Amino acid sequence: MSFSSRASSLTIMLAATMMSTVQADMTRKNPGINPDIVKASNQLAVGAGMLEQDYREFNDGLVPSLPAILDSESGRITSLRFSYTGMIRQLYVQANLNYSTGDTDYVGYLQSSGPPVTYTPFNTTTDNQIVDVLVRVGYAFRAGASVVLIPYGEVGNYMWQRDVGPSTPYGITEDYFHMNLSLGAKALYSPIDRLVFELGGGYGTTFLSTMTVDGYDYELGDKPYMSA
Repeated sequence: MSFSSRASSLTIMLAATMMSTVQADMTRKNPGINPDIVKASNQLAVGAGMLEQDYREFNDGLVPSLPAILDSESGRITSLRFSYTGMIRQLYVQANLNYSTGDTDYVGYLQSSGPPVTYTPFNTTTDNQIVDVLVRVGYAFRAGASVVLIPYGEVGNYMWQRDVGPSTPYGITEDYFHMNLSLGAKALYSPIDRLVFELGGGYGTTFLSTMTVDGYDYELGDKPYMSA
């Protein structure tokens, strides 16, 4: 245990020294841009938190005897984020990997094979595995001594494995997938030394949206989205 602790501490110290050296080198490669903004734009980050899930499938008149929402998922699941940002000679790159896992509450119906087809209320839990990957590429414009503007393009994909009722005889696994593409911009502002604020947003659309269940692929509709 003692050796492992020392090894971990040494690794962290070496990583911090390397990042400091890299940030200093990036500052030299971005002359004229606020050095604190350059440093904030060249980093590796790891984060943890909770993902709030609010998923609903709508009836849209398909089954007149049922309410507007056929089934829903709600709850919080654990989420980890790994992020890299880099800015070299005004070329800006950002890559995020999010992994979320945990159980949420399912409220829906069981459907019989019929005839006649019947719908029985069914409440259970769902086991979720979500992987969300995002890459942004942009160009940094100096807008003043303390401000940088970065328009960017964004591409990513989203994968969600939804295991509904895994501990019941009615369990079913659905795999959802879509790509996303958008354009956006962000502003970075450093009012004082060692402090950088960031604000941005984008607009785009999903595409190649599919759901796979029992070996069958179903095409899903694409949807515009906004980010901030």
